[in-house]
Amino acid sequence: MKFKFAVLPLMVFAASAAAESYQSISHAELSSTEYDTPFGSVDTDEINIDTTYFFAPKEALGPLKEFEYINKVTNLSAAHSYLDVDGSDSDALGIGGEYFAANGFVVGGAYTDSEDSDVNTLSAGYLFTPDFLAQVHRVKIEGFDADYFADLRYNYALGGSDYVGFNFIADDDFDYRTLSSKFFKALPGQTWLVLGGEYTSIDQGENSWDLDAEYYFSKETSVNVGYNKSETFELGVSHFFNRNIAGSLAYNTNSDTDVDTFLLGVTVQL
Repeated sequence: MKFKFAVLPLMVFAASAAAESYQSISHAELSSTEYDTPFGSVDTDEINIDTTYFFAPKEALGPLKEFEYINKVTNLSAAHSYLDVDGSDSDALGIGGEYFAANGFVVGGAYTDSEDSDVNTLSAGYLFTPDFLAQVHRVKIEGFDADYFADLRYNYALGGSDYVGFNFIADDDFDYRTLSSKFFKALPGQTWLVLGGEYTSIDQGENSWDLDAEYYFSKETSVNVGYNKSETFELGVSHFFNRNIAGSLAYNTNSDTDVDTFLLGVTVQL
């Protein structure tokens, strides 16, 4: 059962008067972790790269990296991850896409190839309104039976570009349930606040939760903090050097395990 829960993150991207728009968004992130074990120190390095091309421009909501809660634009994506643990490495490659028809129907698919197993995902759904999207995902992990997940996403507009969004996902047995939410608010002086949270409940498993907040000093620069049930705290900063290129730096630490991780990222939006 734990395999189908772990794959879920793989399935799953009122403008201002002078809003910027983009058709491709790409990220690259390097993380480095060092921790002690009874057998000595372990060094872990990970590189994650992903890119998404949208077939129509997407407008930023003010901050250059903030977009509408429910994507409604046909897209293609690709991702690659590389993990090195003390000289032992592995990698995974994924591709995917979504098609939004004019009549509201949505279809999508994704394929992930890794050294452990291959994962195929097929999706179908309907955009009932611009603020409500319902989908069903079929996830097939190599060597296991296919599992099905209901995915409901709702956006409640608060006026202007402000909103609060909700996303609920559950499997067909209803023994996995996750609810996440995001709050976006424009503040005086061309600043913005974003709050987020997620709670996951698993039958015969351990429940989890995490909280995060991000404050935008301007449309280019932000600082963020996060905390979760496993007592991991994260602090990060992000800055766009121009309308297309941004850099990010983050540090997280776990008070229970004394594991520290440094993350360095680059974003390119065109």
